Amino acid sequence: MKIFASEENLLIPLGGGELSFETLISGLSKNNEIFTVGKHVKNPHTVPFPSSSVRLFETNTHMFNKYFVFKQLEGSLSRKIKNFSPDLVITQQDFAAPTIKTAYEKKIPSIVFMRNYEHICLCANPDSNCSRRCSVCYGYSFLNPYRYFVDAVFRYEKKWIPRASLIISNSQYMASVVKDWLGVESRVIYPFVREISVRAQHPEYITLVSASKHKGIGTFLEIAKILPDKKFLVVGHNPESIDFSVFPNITYMPWAVDPETFYSKTKILLVPSLWPEPFGRVCVEAAFCGIPSIASKIGGLPEAVGEGGILIDNFKDPEQWVKAINLLENDEAYREYSEKARIHSRRFTVENTLGQFKSLLRDTFALKI
Repeated sequence: MKIFASEENLLIPLGGGELSFETLISGLSKNNEIFTVGKHVKNPHTVPFPSSSVRLFETNTHMFNKYFVFKQLEGSLSRKIKNFSPDLVITQQDFAAPTIKTAYEKKIPSIVFMRNYEHICLCANPDSNCSRRCSVCYGYSFLNPYRYFVDAVFRYEKKWIPRASLIISNSQYMASVVKDWLGVESRVIYPFVREISVRAQHPEYITLVSASKHKGIGTFLEIAKILPDKKFLVVGHNPESIDFSVFPNITYMPWAVDPETFYSKTKILLVPSLWPEPFGRVCVEAAFCGIPSIASKIGGLPEAVGEGGILIDNFKDPEQWVKAINLLENDEAYREYSEKARIHSRRFTVENTLGQFKSLLRDTFALKI
């Protein structure tokens, strides 16, 4: 079967959504011919698809406004889809709306993955008290002409995303958001996560992945102050440019291509997010290694953690996190949560999620892939 797949950050993945998309495409490439389109970048991290059955095309986007990028992409995507003549179109994130529009007009079945809030909400928090007037979030006055471009972007998104033949959300929580904001039903398939395998574990750190405000770095630092005798590890992005060297019990590690590098050193994963994570990929990765998570009870995190960790209701209170950490200091309790994490992780293996995806295609489109 011929599959056309588009994703803006295909050559420079910025997060779990892109990694999940790459994993899906790699899995589908074993028995299908695939044509992929992503945004051109000067220094790609790697060639994402070594398989000869996956063709990769880079496209440039130069317009100053996202609405005009959509219109530019329409022409480029239309030509590529016409030349490739796919049986199915798969897309997500910034390339999604124009890809769906093109597939809809050419009467080709299309699938869009809803993994975050970019199609529906500028403030990245659809649970917030929002007027749903997107230009207001930018702070543009009534007379500012740019506000009309912002509104045009979201009119475009909300017109074409629901016209996909199939919408797939990455959690039950995200499906409820899609229903609330777009008025359409979506099917739930959890992210395609490659199993993390740690050959030698030396668990000593309480770890946070990504030191950003919305990921709860403020709460994390408070916890580290309260527990000066514990060893903490921060991995990945540091958008607030925090100097972690001033914290005697915190070690900072830039992002590692091989996540085993830090999971092998992690005893507990902390996810003190302040915003509703659509899912929580790191909790599943940790669970593969038998590492319990302590996470905010918000968004899709409860689905990612399951019984393999502890959820914090009052997640802005550092003392609640300290209590959970102290609970896991008990060896028996830790072993119990570790085993539950491994059991919970089995539902997220690529074998399971890819199998669910293929079954959904057979039931929806009568397509065998």
